[in-house]
Amino acid sequence: MNLTTVRAGSSSGLMWAGAVLVFLGFFTALFAVALLVGGEVLGAVLVVLLGLALITAGVVLFLLARRACARLDARGVSWSTMLGARGVVPWEQVHQVVVPGMHEPGDAVLLRLRDGSVVPIAPLRKTQAPGDSTGPHPWYLRAGAAVIRAHQQWLAGQR
Repeated sequence: MNLTTVRAGSSSGLMWAGAVLVFLGFFTALFAVALLVGGEVLGAVLVVLLGLALITAGVVLFLLARRACARLDARGVSWSTMLGARGVVPWEQVHQVVVPGMHEPGDAVLLRLRDGSVVPIAPLRKTQAPGDSTGPHPWYLRAGAAVIRAHQQWLAGQR
């Protein structure tokens, strides 16, 4: 089984937002050249500082959003959230993978362990699609299906 990275739709969106901030920051700082040509030294310095602040915010947002993911491999599932929470569960401990619907208990993809406990995969939280009040977002369903598929592949390899 190959290493598969599953990312939440919100994390992917925040990664794009971070990239857009870097892009805007670059062009904001580039505008400072036009201000320098016009003789506005103080304005150019302020615009460069604003551009650098946008670039910094974009890079930080991108890196934090990139960190929030789950990784599936032959050993099990591991995950980390944007701000540091990490988890690891080997496949040997997993009895079942559950992808709860919108009106079912559980706020993320769940791992039911052989000892009876339930562990949520924190970065794979369920959200609704825009304008849809009844069903989960498609990325959530795809992420859950990927975890189920990885667990089934591991089970097939154990037989």
